[in-house]
Amino acid sequence: MNSTQDPDKILTWTAVYLGAVSCLLVPLFIRSSYFGLIELKARVYLYAAVPAVVLMAVPVLHGLFDGGKKCGKTIILLAAIAVWSLLSSLLSLNPALSFLGTKGWSVGSLMTLVLIASTIIVSRYFQLNSYMLLAVMAANAFINILAVIQSAGINAFGLQNGLIREQYYTYLSTIGNANSYSGYLCLVLPLFWGAFMSCREWSAKVLYGIFAALGSMGIIMANSDSTYAGIGVCLVFMLLFVFGSEQYLKRSAVLVFLHGTCLLFVRYCPLFAAKKAVFGGFSKVLINRPAAEVICLFGILLYLLSGKLFRSGKERYLLIAMESLTALAIVLFAVHTVLNFNDVWGNGRGAIWRSGWEYFLDLPLRQKITGIGPEMLFAAFARLKVETGRNVVTAHSDMLQILLAQGLVGLGLYFAFWGRMVMLFFRKRLWKTNTAVFFLPLAAYWGQSLFCTVYPVTAVVFSIMTGMYLKNAESDL
Repeated sequence: MNSTQDPDKILTWTAVYLGAVSCLLVPLFIRSSYFGLIELKARVYLYAAVPAVVLMAVPVLHGLFDGGKKCGKTIILLAAIAVWSLLSSLLSLNPALSFLGTKGWSVGSLMTLVLIASTIIVSRYFQLNSYMLLAVMAANAFINILAVIQSAGINAFGLQNGLIREQYYTYLSTIGNANSYSGYLCLVLPLFWGAFMSCREWSAKVLYGIFAALGSMGIIMANSDSTYAGIGVCLVFMLLFVFGSEQYLKRSAVLVFLHGTCLLFVRYCPLFAAKKAVFGGFSKVLINRPAAEVICLFGILLYLLSGKLFRSGKERYLLIAMESLTALAIVLFAVHTVLNFNDVWGNGRGAIWRSGWEYFLDLPLRQKITGIGPEMLFAAFARLKVETGRNVVTAHSDMLQILLAQGLVGLGLYFAFWGRMVMLFFRKRLWKTNTAVFFLPLAAYWGQSLFCTVYPVTAVVFSIMTGMYLKNAESDL
C-alpha cells in the first residue's frame, strides 16, 4: 500500500471506531442499576473517544487544509460552536465544573469539543456499509425488547432495583430516563424507516419491517409526548421523500399500519395493564379508542390507494394535503400550549421554563451575551429548588438550555447550525435522493429537543448522525 494512503485509511478506521463507540458502546453500556447512569455514559464515551480524537487531530487538520484549500462553511460553523462553548466555560463562575459538566448532565464544553471533532472526522472519513447498519439494528432491537419486557412488569437484570414506585416505568432499557430514551429513538428509527422504504431485497424488507415494529413498541413504551413532537417535525421533511415513488408511499403505509397494530396489541395485552395506567398526554390518547383503529385504517387505505394516485398523477395533491395537516397540527399544538401554559404544564416544564426565562432577563448584559456556562444551570434554578424542593440542573429544552448556558451568541450559533442543516436539505433537493434518510433523524431530534435537554447518550448518537448527513449532503467539507 502506498504510504500516502495510510493516513486516510487510519482516519477511516478511526471514524468507524467513533461510530461504534457512539452507536453501540454508549447506548448499551450499563451497570447494575440506573443510579449515576448519565455520568457513567459520559465517562465511558470520553475515555473511549478522547484518545482517538487527540491522536488524529494533526492528520485531520492537515486534511482540512491540504493543498491550500479553504475549509468548508460547515466546518467553520462547527469550529465556532466548539470555541464558543469553551469560551463560555472559561467565563463562567467555575470553569472546571463547566468544562467537565459535573454539576449538570455531563455535557460540558469538553464533551462538546470531542463531539464536534468526532462529527468532523465522521463527515470526512466514515464509510457506511450494511454490516454497520446490522450492528446498530441489533443493538437497538435489544434495547427496545428490553424496554418492552420491563414495561410488561419484568425487572430484567434487576435494573429497576431501588427505584421508587413513581419512577418504575420512567426508566427504560439500557438508555435510562424516558426522555433520554425518547431522544435516542428519534435519532435511530427515522434512519431505518428510510432504509425500509428504499430497500429492494425481500430479506431486507422483512428485517427492516420487524425492526420497525420493535421501534413502534419502543415509541409506545417511552410514553413521552416529546417523541411524537419529534416525529411530527420529521414528517414535514419525510413526506417529501415518501411521495417520491409509489414504493416509498406503500412502505410508509406499512409503517403506519404497524404502529397502529402495536398500539392495539399494547391496549389489549394484559401484561401492559400497569404500564397503561401511567400513560398520559398524547400517548394516552393514542392507546385509547378509536386512535389505534383509525391509524390502522389509514395505513390500509394509503396502501390500497397509492398505486392509483401515482398512475393518475394526483399524488402531489395528497402530499399537499398531508403537509398542510402536519403544519396545522404543529400550529394548533403551539397555540394550545400558549393558551394552557402554566407552571404544571408538561410535567412541571412550565415552571422550569418560566424560572429559566426570568433568570435570563435578570442577568447582566455580559452574561446575556456569554451565558453562565455549559452545565452550570443549577445556579439558574436555585430559586426554583427553594420554592419547590426540586433539584433542577437543566432547562428541559435545548433552546433555552443554550440561551442560559452560552448566551445570545450561543443561541445565534444554534440557529445558524440548524439553518445550515435545513438549507442543505432544500438547496440540494435531498428528498429526491436517499441522502434524505440521513436528515430525518436530525429533524426528529430537533423536534424532540424543544422539550428535552441533551443527554450524553443522545449527544453521541447525534454527533454521528450529523457527520453521516454532512458526509452525504456536502461536497465542500
